[in-house]
Amino acid sequence: MDTVLGTGNTLFGYAFVLLIYLSLWLAMRQAMPWFASNFRRSFLVLYVVWSVGIFVGNFLFYLLGIMSFYPWLNNIIHSFLWIGLGLGFLYAISHKRPLWEQMVLFGIYSLVVKFAEQRILGTWEFSRFFFIEGNLAYLIGWSVVDALYPIGAYFVLKIASRFVTGLVVPDLKLR
Repeated sequence: MDTVLGTGNTLFGYAFVLLIYLSLWLAMRQAMPWFASNFRRSFLVLYVVWSVGIFVGNFLFYLLGIMSFYPWLNNIIHSFLWIGLGLGFLYAISHKRPLWEQMVLFGIYSLVVKFAEQRILGTWEFSRFFFIEGNLAYLIGWSVVDALYPIGAYFVLKIASRFVTGLVVPDLKLR
């Protein structure tokens, strides 16, 4: 069971993490309650690519020794709910903002989630981010990687638009 829930974790802890995700989504909605209907197909493409990619990537990075093990339930909710839905929604409502603003938002939201998951579920406990020692470096480092989501989303949508009609491919607004 430890590989599914994580050592000492309960479903109550996971419910609390889900409550954090929901709270952050409600905070995001203050900027814009919902995204434009013409962005739905783009949102779906980003959801599939990021959630599946992150789910598999988290496990592969663990096998490569650059991430700590993510219990399976945590990996599922983090990848499919937080990254797929949460950050996908954030991108859908913020893609018209300057790139630097988007990156700051993604970094902040990601750091909050990492701190919450670490405190509640005991994950994100690795002692370094690549060659930078310290757990704080690990948390901040992966949050900075998450801050690159808008750039990655641009390229995902640009490539996918060759195969899927009706995608909105936002420009990378540098200012």
